[in-house]
Amino acid sequence: MLERFDAAPGMRVLDLATGVGAMASELLKRFPGIVLFGADLSATQLAKARRNGTRYLRANGARLPFADGTFDRVHWSWFLEHVSPDTAVNVLREVRRVLKPGGCVHFTEVDNSTFSTVPPLPKTLAALDALNQGQLRAGGDPFIGPKLEGYLKRAGFTKIDARETPMTGDARDPVYFQGFIDEFAEIFEGLDEALGAPLVDAATELRGLVSLPGGSIHYRATIAQAHK
Repeated sequence: MLERFDAAPGMRVLDLATGVGAMASELLKRFPGIVLFGADLSATQLAKARRNGTRYLRANGARLPFADGTFDRVHWSWFLEHVSPDTAVNVLREVRRVLKPGGCVHFTEVDNSTFSTVPPLPKTLAALDALNQGQLRAGGDPFIGPKLEGYLKRAGFTKIDARETPMTGDARDPVYFQGFIDEFAEIFEGLDEALGAPLVDAATELRGLVSLPGGSIHYRATIAQAHK
């Protein structure tokens, strides 16, 4: 996800929708010397973030508490799926406002229609459909990835490079395979009560994929970079 990201020491970087700071930690590890801020609307998530030199603060992505031209880089992963199309454009305009002239954004977004496993897992697919429908009812978009380039254009960004990025987990890399499975299984487990669906059963089924001969998991995210 960070293959095309770059930031030099001393650059001011915003990790928006930082959550518990997982990607903030990765940014600090890969780009030592950056001045990193992590912002999220959820106080609960921020309370769990690692205090590793990141300056964490609670903020609404559509009303960021920063002056114009504050940041050299803005990063996020898995954010706009949670908001409406109009809100998405408003957030992008606000991000552009706090970005320095010539600064760059680096965003990763979902397209849940690309999820698949070999062999097909019926409980897992049913759980993902329940997740998608719940997100749509709440005003979000679990298929936003291919639309990201259009939203960036509407927000005034230039030099947009949006790429569908295939991800595959299988026995060739057992650690990555297990991590890929755990990512979706933990989402199902965390949303079981909220969605009123047997998502824990799906998580159990999905975790068993690693032991199936020839088992694999597949997904395509959209990773976009753009400049002010």
